[in-house]
Amino acid sequence: MKKLSISLCAIAAAVLSGCALGPQMRMSAPGDSAEYNGIAVHMHAIDQGDFGQGAVNADGSTDLGDLKDLVVDSLPDLEYRIGPLDMVQVVVWEHPELTSPMGQYQPAGQKVTTDGKLFYPYAGELQAAGLTAQELRTEITKRLSDKILNDPQVDVRVTGYNSRKAFVAGAVVKPGFVAFNENPMTLPDVIAGVGGFSDKADPSGMQLRRGDKVYNINYLDAFKSNLPLERMMVQPNDQIFVPALTETQKEQKVYVMGEVARTGIVNIYSGKLTLAEALASAGGLQALNATSRGIYVIRNTSASQIDVFQLNAKNAMALAMADRFELNARDIVYVDASGLASWNRLISLILPSVQTVYYGALAAHNIHVVKDDYTK
Repeated sequence: MKKLSISLCAIAAAVLSGCALGPQMRMSAPGDSAEYNGIAVHMHAIDQGDFGQGAVNADGSTDLGDLKDLVVDSLPDLEYRIGPLDMVQVVVWEHPELTSPMGQYQPAGQKVTTDGKLFYPYAGELQAAGLTAQELRTEITKRLSDKILNDPQVDVRVTGYNSRKAFVAGAVVKPGFVAFNENPMTLPDVIAGVGGFSDKADPSGMQLRRGDKVYNINYLDAFKSNLPLERMMVQPNDQIFVPALTETQKEQKVYVMGEVARTGIVNIYSGKLTLAEALASAGGLQALNATSRGIYVIRNTSASQIDVFQLNAKNAMALAMADRFELNARDIVYVDASGLASWNRLISLILPSVQTVYYGALAAHNIHVVKDDYTK
């Protein structure tokens, strides 16, 4: 019997030493970086207000991916060049018969023809397309000086911008086109030009087509990650599409796993879902098994980076930060098990084997006792 007790003690010692092998998620401290399968992993503490800044390269710059083709270092100073169907107004000071030969019926300018020509009295037909207003002014001044006027004072301005446009379709207030003028045109300018997003818009699925290339733009993520939208230039003939939320609803979801009442998928409605809302939709944390210190959001930020956001909700006030932390589509929310829960599960796995060994040893001992009694 003494040997049996020793064996059982050895088994118990092995079980106790194995408690550290329980199925728990073990992460580095917030602010640390690591590597997993060649992918950089960055830790952030939600309860400390660290919500991350998007994909960051080794030199600290923001990872724009293909969007870098749309971003300029600074907005250029543009000189608008007149194009077909633009409206151009020519004023010759002190000569109303030239400025407004039709009197009150004179429209606010003349329309450039589809082949880029403009006719002006005594100046004849001019090739206006491709010229700036200043260049057209110089040419008209020269022609009038050569024919009828001595040192004419001429002013030229574009009053209607019709030749250069970007086209916007989908879930915006006023689908259509946005005309270019003398000012640089950025992506926020274009969205504002069509009245903004509609109530059903999904800005996270925007697409911009330029020639044969299509750029995928998550406007919400770009805005939250401080990507330079104000320097994201749009060019004439670009086509922008904003999908409706219902068209991409199946892709707008997060996964909630671990020690919650109901694991599964939580959909993102109206483009917004906070960590607190996702946990509430999953029925909250399991009171007996979950650890409030181990709530994680795992995000595939880019092809080369994974961000892990940890919430230590031991202090209930940290839940206020959880309500401020917005989830992205396809984020993984994982709630870790407490040490006691992991221990209990480990015991439940090992206990049947321990019982088998115990009853086997006990049976062998009883047989040995019976055999000794019989031989006596």
